[in-house]
Amino acid sequence: MTEQQFQRFRLADTIEEVCIRSVDTTTDTDDSSFYVGFQDIQDVFPNALRFKLNGHPIPFLTEPNGNRIQPWRIAFYRDEILDVITGTPLSSGQNSQELPLSSTDVVASPNPALVVHNSQQAGMINFDLALNLSTLEKHMAENKEYSQEMMQTQKQITTLLLEAKEKDDKMIFMQNQMLDLQNQALDRLAILQKHTHAILVQNFELHEYPIPRLFIILPVDRSKWSPTKILENKFRLHFLCECGDHTMEASKSSQNQIHIAKHEGYEIRNGTEFFHKYGKYMLILMRALKMGMQTVSISVPHIPIQQLVDAGIDFSISYMEALSVEYPALNSLNSIDEYEGLEGADLRQLGTFLQINDQDRKLGNLYRITIETGHVKWVCIDHFRSTYKETEQKAFADTVAVNGGNYDSQLGKVIIELRTRIRAEEFFNALAKARHVYDLDITFAWNCTRADLESFENALKKSSVSVLRLDLRHFQASTASKLFSTSTRYEILVRIMEHTTMKMIHIVLSKDFIKLHNLQPKRSTCSPKLSFELALGSVGSSDLLTLVNSLKTNTTLTTLNLRGNEIGNEGAQALSEALKTNTTLTTLNLR
Repeated sequence: MTEQQFQRFRLADTIEEVCIRSVDTTTDTDDSSFYVGFQDIQDVFPNALRFKLNGHPIPFLTEPNGNRIQPWRIAFYRDEILDVITGTPLSSGQNSQELPLSSTDVVASPNPALVVHNSQQAGMINFDLALNLSTLEKHMAENKEYSQEMMQTQKQITTLLLEAKEKDDKMIFMQNQMLDLQNQALDRLAILQKHTHAILVQNFELHEYPIPRLFIILPVDRSKWSPTKILENKFRLHFLCECGDHTMEASKSSQNQIHIAKHEGYEIRNGTEFFHKYGKYMLILMRALKMGMQTVSISVPHIPIQQLVDAGIDFSISYMEALSVEYPALNSLNSIDEYEGLEGADLRQLGTFLQINDQDRKLGNLYRITIETGHVKWVCIDHFRSTYKETEQKAFADTVAVNGGNYDSQLGKVIIELRTRIRAEEFFNALAKARHVYDLDITFAWNCTRADLESFENALKKSSVSVLRLDLRHFQASTASKLFSTSTRYEILVRIMEHTTMKMIHIVLSKDFIKLHNLQPKRSTCSPKLSFELALGSVGSSDLLTLVNSLKTNTTLTTLNLRGNEIGNEGAQALSEALKTNTTLTTLNLR
């Protein structure tokens, strides 16, 4: 263990020892590796400021850059006693003449060595002060620059905070405005929902309800809409199908909610009076349709946007709003707050405002039905048929079975032979009510007449038959009908051919229809594929001549049965000539 060493210091007559310190932990005994800490000296001599050895000042140890080593220290002087200086030496420019002397003072001559020493000491102190002052000024300049940067940054932050606050204030103002608008919209929506619900749940008895009750207006031609002359645009009234829960189970259609019925619409007469009476009613329905509103018990569907655009419901709403501005009598049209609803008498008057040309007065292609509660609804043909599907289809199947026929419900195909007029009437009534019948093969196996054909024609109008095979070989013109033009019975068959749902027709004809040129549809568009078969039985020479002439130009006859007739050589020759130009006949029976 290294022996502790000390540096001795003297102040006046007092000598004290102060422990020395080592620069590092090596065992080097060179005195340069030891020093005395200034703080350690002041612990013994609190007033110590400087130190001397043999009258010469001892400097503080410094770094290579001239700065004092921290903490301050002096070198170790082995076996020497260092003097402690506690006061400040006199300035080198001060002389003894500046000191007040009394007449009794005896002043000794100054020590030259002491004066030189004090001058050196003062120079070192001034150098240290100048160095420290330069460092301090540098730090102050740096601090000033940093302070200015901080102030600039604070100003920028303050500006950003003010801008953010301004934006926040604007945002809060806009949010409050949006909230007010939203509350107003919700209030209007609640009013609209209340009135819509009142309209939809309103029920009428059968005798009160001769006309559909849900209707709106739509533009006649949306492509010609004029936004600058709104009131010059043409509109028509359209009815709505009241399908809903009462048609849900019967119908498999995806459109099983209130919707616009398929119809060209109706022109409106006495427009001002009409809109004064029904304007608010229609406006409520149109807005409800557009929004797809859900009421307490009834759903108004959100009709797809494209369908509404195609229908032009936005144009209709704009038209109604323009009416309320243009005509003083309609100025309250757009305000639905005080709407009171329509009564049965109001609905019964609706027909007086419409240009109605529908046959049988089937307004808007809608049908009146009675639901389980006994109230009336008006629905489109699809929902009408689907509503009665189970009962009517069962009745139809039973009618086919009674007549020995076959009904394939999966294919919608019927094969039946009717033997009496009574059975035929039963079948015609069932056919008119049955929806799922598309292919009908029917034989009139009794001496049927023109009246029977008319009954069959009426049933076909109401059916879904598109493929028809009709056997009329037993047809007989009545005595009364023979007194009039023979074209009447042909006209009935032509009307059947012109039925819009027909796609293919094949008819087996008796000799009463030998004039084939009379069996030409008057309409060339959407005509079904036609073919005929003649089962003539016994014909005379005049009828044969008529047949031959018809064959020359006919393009629909495919089968000709002349069995049991003696046509002779002349008849055979005439028939041969006719067949040279006929390209449709595929079967000829002469036996």
